[in-house]
Amino acid sequence: MGRTGTTRRHALIAGGAGLLTACSSEGPGPAAVKRAEDTRRLRAARDSRALLVEYDAVLGRHPDLAGALTPLRTAVAAHVKALAPAPAPSPSPSPSVSATAAGALAIADDPADAVKALVAAERRTADAHAAALLDAPPELARLLASLAAAGAAHVYLLTKGSVS
Repeated sequence: MGRTGTTRRHALIAGGAGLLTACSSEGPGPAAVKRAEDTRRLRAARDSRALLVEYDAVLGRHPDLAGALTPLRTAVAAHVKALAPAPAPSPSPSPSVSATAAGALAIADDPADAVKALVAAERRTADAHAAALLDAPPELARLLASLAAAGAAHVYLLTKGSVS
């Protein structure tokens, strides 16, 4: 007559299988974590690069704003470089880049309206960086927090400063 039900051997085998499953599902491995961080970093770099294109377009359309906008544009170029150190844009706008960017975006004829659109782009970018830092690893979160704060400062300078 055979035994029915749970035996000690079956309990040990089931428990061991459960432990193996628990050990193997500790979370994503280092490669997956690195890929996720790289994806967040590239997304943030893309957002900052789009803002940089907007600066170039405004500067291409309204070169008289260069004195006020060039320092902010240079900071945004540094943000792109910090996020994606690979090929970074030049720190100062070149005529060909500005002309290309101006052709791709609809920039207002009125300089004040163009600056308002730039303010909106700065806000969007700062908000995106702030949202991304919530689930970013610590080092990237600190960088994104700094970039979001810099974006907020740019908004202040563009709205309360002497730009336009």
